[in-house]
Amino acid sequence: MIIDIKYHIASLTAVFLALGIGIVIGTSMIGSDTITKQQRNIIDGIEKEFTILREENKQNTEALLQAQEEMSHQQQFNQNVLPLLVRDKLKGRKIAIVDINYHREHDGLANVLRSSGADVQSVTIINLGLLKDENLNKQTAGMLGKSKDTDLEKYLPDLAKLSAEAIAAGENSDLVRFLEDNEVVRISGYHGPPLQDVVLIGGSAKKEEDYFKKFDQVMIKAWQKAGLNVYGVEDSDTAVSYMRYYQNAHLSTVDNIDTVYGQVSLVMAMYGYPGQYGIKETAEAFIPPLE
Repeated sequence: MIIDIKYHIASLTAVFLALGIGIVIGTSMIGSDTITKQQRNIIDGIEKEFTILREENKQNTEALLQAQEEMSHQQQFNQNVLPLLVRDKLKGRKIAIVDINYHREHDGLANVLRSSGADVQSVTIINLGLLKDENLNKQTAGMLGKSKDTDLEKYLPDLAKLSAEAIAAGENSDLVRFLEDNEVVRISGYHGPPLQDVVLIGGSAKKEEDYFKKFDQVMIKAWQKAGLNVYGVEDSDTAVSYMRYYQNAHLSTVDNIDTVYGQVSLVMAMYGYPGQYGIKETAEAFIPPLE
């Protein structure tokens, strides 16, 4: 049973206020059996209220401990079963993970892909928010030959195309090195062939940081033109979802890639069950068929 703490606080406050008024009246009417009886009833009521509150709190504590224990068991189950579900599903596949505008790690996703037999060639994290810095903005525009036009959104498509080429073919090393030196890009692994698949982690924290049409979409088209398979994913708590964008670009999608369920869904989508998976209204199913 879940208790409403605000309700109990309000109730107890009212009771204490009434008790205070009763004491004031009582001090001016010492010897009145009626007032004394009323005060006794109020005190008994407070004691009863506290007894009920303590019992409900005890029940809630026990329920919480039970839920935590069940969650721990679920996590242990996931860790033991997940490798069996994905084993050899993506054996030999060459994959790049590209994480745009996020400030969290996705090591779990990379590990699941590796458990499926895939070779995760690179993990690239791109933080476009840093380009709002005036000096870095000017330098980046200069690297792109746009020194007279430092409007971020105007040069983002060029930056996206060159970045996509770098990931797919290992090109534009000077630009990549500049972006790495200024922490706009973080790379582990190596760019270039023989790449087959790109997992694009998108979404944004704020509407004003929605750069899909200027950046993500340009990268997707460049990768598709190069013959790569592209999959669009995001975390379950993403503030501004890109799922509809990805689906309009004809990508298979997973909207809860931060969970074990989402990671299994991605592996199965890449294995041969394309679709729109997850927990949001844009999903067509929670999870693909499992073999």
